[in-house]
Amino acid sequence: MPKNAVAENVLGTIGTVLWSFQLVPQIIKSYRAKDTDGLSAWLLLIWVAGSIPQGTYLVVQNINIPLIIQPQLFSTFAIIAMAQCWRYSHGVSTRQCTLGALATGLIAGGCEVGFYFLCKLGESRGTSAGTKTMGIVGAALIVLGLVPQFYEIWRYREVKGISLLFLAIDCSGGVFSLLSLVFKESFDGIAAANYIGIVVLELGIFACYLVLNPKAARKRQLEQQQNATETNSDDSAPTAASATTTAAQGDHDMEQAHQTSASETTPEWLRHTTFDEKSPTMSSPIDTRRMRLDTPA
Repeated sequence: MPKNAVAENVLGTIGTVLWSFQLVPQIIKSYRAKDTDGLSAWLLLIWVAGSIPQGTYLVVQNINIPLIIQPQLFSTFAIIAMAQCWRYSHGVSTRQCTLGALATGLIAGGCEVGFYFLCKLGESRGTSAGTKTMGIVGAALIVLGLVPQFYEIWRYREVKGISLLFLAIDCSGGVFSLLSLVFKESFDGIAAANYIGIVVLELGIFACYLVLNPKAARKRQLEQQQNATETNSDDSAPTAASATTTAAQGDHDMEQAHQTSASETTPEWLRHTTFDEKSPTMSSPIDTRRMRLDTPA
């Protein structure tokens, strides 16, 4: 492909914009949900570490300005997203997260400046081994940073916590950045390997989302139905017991009412008479009169 500075810079600018701000949707998502479960903090930490040698390599190689700016913005947003993981998933205080993010940024910036002068020193002595090492290490870390995210996917059995919009923007940024290298005077294989590796792995995350998330949704729906069934069963058991108790209470009340009715229809003198007093040997008023008639005068 012939050199085309305009195409190189246009495609590089598009890739830079996409790759510089791809973490913004993730930051917004985490802030709104106040939750980063499923998003690997190791992913972000490794990306911050990888952006240091990558940024050094791009500056020393004097690759187009948009691609030189990209790692700096990328690492800044990665540090913010990482601080959100500290806050929401690990309960670290806001003050500690802020101080930790600032310290991480200062360390990353200092390391990049130091690596730049070391690489320049090697270049002045006629060796580019240090520069190539920076490029290889940076590309490897940026690609390997996605591995912890696959562990989170395996742990939850679904793609959770990570913004799909972030992945789409990141993947598109890799494509445009790769195309910008095509129009460069000399094709940079190390940078290309970096972009290709990221695009492939992020397409793998999309594939996991399409396969695992529907299964996880069906599983949750089935569990909700089972819980609803168990809840209804638990509610019906006390109802049946209550009905049985009510019926027994009703029978008892009817028996008491019957006894009360019988008591009311019984003569007063009979209700207060003992069994012995009701015996046939008890003299009635008629027998007393007969005894008086039979008695001789």
